[in-house]
Amino acid sequence: MTKKLFPFIFLLGGLLCSSLSMAQSRIFGDLEDIDKNKDAQAAKVVLPSGPPQQNNLFPFTPSANSKALQFYLDKKNIPIFKDEVRYTVVIKSSEGAEQILFSGIDCRQFLKRTYARYDNNTWTEAKDQEWKPIGNTGYNNYQAYLGRKALCTGDSANSSISDINRRLQDINIDSLF
Repeated sequence: MTKKLFPFIFLLGGLLCSSLSMAQSRIFGDLEDIDKNKDAQAAKVVLPSGPPQQNNLFPFTPSANSKALQFYLDKKNIPIFKDEVRYTVVIKSSEGAEQILFSGIDCRQFLKRTYARYDNNTWTEAKDQEWKPIGNTGYNNYQAYLGRKALCTGDSANSSISDINRRLQDINIDSLF
C-alpha cells in the first residue's frame, strides 16, 4: 500500500514546491527581472503639468489605524500602461504638512516607484527611481492599498479609470488589513 502511494506523494511534493516557488516570486518580486521591460516605459514618463486640482482629489484611508495622515488620489491623472498604473497622491499631516508624489505601481510584479515630487510649485524628479517591492505591513502603506483595491486587477493594471474610481468608493478598509 505504501509503495502505491509513493508516486502520488512524490508528485504532490513537487507541486507544492512549485507553488511555493511561484508564490515567493509573486510576493517578493523576482528581483532579477525588476528592470526588464521597464526601460521603454521609463522613457515615456510624462510628469503632470501642475499640482492636482482640489476638486479632483479623492480621499482614501489605507488602514483603519491611519489617523495622523490624510491620503488623496488625483482621480483625473491616472496614466495606465500594460503592467503599470501611474498616479498622483497627496499626503497631508494633521499639522498641515503636505507631500505630493507622482508614482507608479507595477501590478504584474507588485512593485512601486516614485517618479517625482511636487515642491515649491514645480515637479522635481525623484533621485531614487528604482522599482522596489511593495510590503504588506504598515498603517500608512498606501501603495499596497491602492494596488490591491483599485489600481490593479490581480496582476494586471486596471484598464479603466472609471472602474478605479468606483472601486475606491466601494472600499471596506477592514477587509484589507
